[in-house]
Amino acid sequence: MGPGRMTTRTPASPGRNDRRERGAASWVTVLLVLGLAAAAYAAVVFVPPAVLHYEVKQVVRDYGNQAIKNPKDQELLLGMVQKIRSLDDVEGVDDAGRKVRIPVVDLQKEDVVWERSKEPPTLHVAFEYPLPAAA
Repeated sequence: MGPGRMTTRTPASPGRNDRRERGAASWVTVLLVLGLAAAAYAAVVFVPPAVLHYEVKQVVRDYGNQAIKNPKDQELLLGMVQKIRSLDDVEGVDDAGRKVRIPVVDLQKEDVVWERSKEPPTLHVAFEYPLPAAA
């Protein structure tokens, strides 16, 4: 600043600086942290079942595509059930009290509807399975 210049600066209001002491959080910061925590919780709860469902659909599509050239329906059905059961498992206890790995999608061959028709050539595959509960 030169010697002949005048400035009209006003000092900061003291009340505003008192509220923002070192270590204090504003309501916006608290809101952002709560939103981040809610998003993390939602990701932990909802993403694994969605990924498992996507993987099951991919296995069914793969075996449906294999059925175009392979007429052995029982072989394809057993392979599909085996593959779906191996996608994910959890630790559990059997009747004897031993720790065993239990498939999350406990699908059996009898639970699957596998229908192939000749005219028009179509394949219908259907089954139901419960989504795993969030841990």
